[in-house]
Amino acid sequence: MSLWLAIVLPALPLQLAVRALAHNGPLAVVEGPGERPVVAFRNDAAAACGINPGLKLAAAQALARGLIAVERNLEREREALRELACWAYQFSAQIAPTGSGLLLETGGSERLFGGREWLYRRIRRGLHTLGYRAAFGHAVTPRAAWFVAQARAQGIEAADPIAVETLRCALAPLPFALADWDAGAVATLHTLGLHSFGDVLRLPRDAFAKRFGAALLDDLDRALGLLPDPQPLFVPPVQFDAGIELPADVTEAAQLMFPAHRLLRTLEGFLRGRDAGTTQLDFSVRHSARRAVPVPPTRFTLALALPERSAARLARLLIERLARVQLPEPAVALSLAVERLLPFSAVNASWLPPAPGTAGTDADWLQLAETLHARLGSERVFQLQAADDHRPEHAYRVLPLAVVAGERRTDIAPVTCERPLLLAATPRPLACRPQAAGEHAPDYGGPLTLVAGPERIESGWWDLGSRARASVMRDYFVARNPRGQTLWIFRDLAAPRDWFLHGFFA
Repeated sequence: MSLWLAIVLPALPLQLAVRALAHNGPLAVVEGPGERPVVAFRNDAAAACGINPGLKLAAAQALARGLIAVERNLEREREALRELACWAYQFSAQIAPTGSGLLLETGGSERLFGGREWLYRRIRRGLHTLGYRAAFGHAVTPRAAWFVAQARAQGIEAADPIAVETLRCALAPLPFALADWDAGAVATLHTLGLHSFGDVLRLPRDAFAKRFGAALLDDLDRALGLLPDPQPLFVPPVQFDAGIELPADVTEAAQLMFPAHRLLRTLEGFLRGRDAGTTQLDFSVRHSARRAVPVPPTRFTLALALPERSAARLARLLIERLARVQLPEPAVALSLAVERLLPFSAVNASWLPPAPGTAGTDADWLQLAETLHARLGSERVFQLQAADDHRPEHAYRVLPLAVVAGERRTDIAPVTCERPLLLAATPRPLACRPQAAGEHAPDYGGPLTLVAGPERIESGWWDLGSRARASVMRDYFVARNPRGQTLWIFRDLAAPRDWFLHGFFA
């Protein structure tokens, strides 16, 4: 059975300002001409100071000295609904942003989430973590669900008509002012003493249609399920892009964690809806445009080793990453973008701690590497990847921590010869002791004894002329000195046939 959930966000402009910054003082959203803006919405702290909608901003600032005034941005409100629809896509594939909220078809999702009550509870809890305050309505038609949610947002008691037979009784006591009908028609109906949907339904249909037109009756018929009511469904984008405007300037990078956590929660819902994860999150901090010299946005990236989508896990890494961010100017907005989505596989971790003496899982090591990478940066925490080159100094390459699995080379033959774990950045010349017949024996902490080799490597002719990647002709040996150190050395085949130290065995 089709069942619709309506989510109404009362005073959405005010909610967008409040969710961006932890602020308990007076705050107002203003609109109107730039010379004489007036208060459109205000929080409880501003109301306690005597600030009400319609009051001029100058008068409001006189009543509350520490008032924060935010200019209303209609485009930002539309973007917020789009971002919220991306988040809600994890609960339903049929979503319609409308007015100041969303419509979700949840009849097909109830079994997946363990029943209707569990689904609605999860949606309510998720909206709370995103910083939104919402009113809900459930009905078998989207229009009826919207009317019920609108009534509850205004403090009017309303029943949920979750069966077709109960639609008329549930809607009858609700005021038709909840519908977006023509203002002139609504005023005329009020003058005639009519105030509710039930009052309209009791009137003769033909006479009502002649006086007020058929559009109002058609709207009621859609709510009652007598006419089809197709919704323009939301199609989620292939990339994630969301932002938060800050109502007050932020001077410390650590203060960005509050709005960033809201963005990460939204991202988690978006990724769950797409059954995906990501290995790279790109943040951008916008600075005030009122400065004499414009400052470009401050950008930083959070990189991961494996696809992730948990907001809690990402928030812990972001705390470490923000410790290395310096804001050249106060921040006025924070945005988050994820360009590439990757298949996600949840780690099936045990609910019991590991037994004493047992090693941790690969996921533990990866999470440690991600934490160190976020704290220290790519120049100090990286990963190595084998390269198809016989020259030891070019047989690997340094890569960032996050690497797409599809780009890993799997066609490189495994190394079968002995190789040290530690290679010198450049081969070191070895001192030599003269021996009979004009030969010279290598020395490092004493005379070296050759215990394995030679292994001849002649490679790199294709890099002829390159100083950084010169060709090599060498005989490699495993050697040991009197101190017990095991070394990897080679003798250059070209004159003067010198000896070099290239690595150490553990």
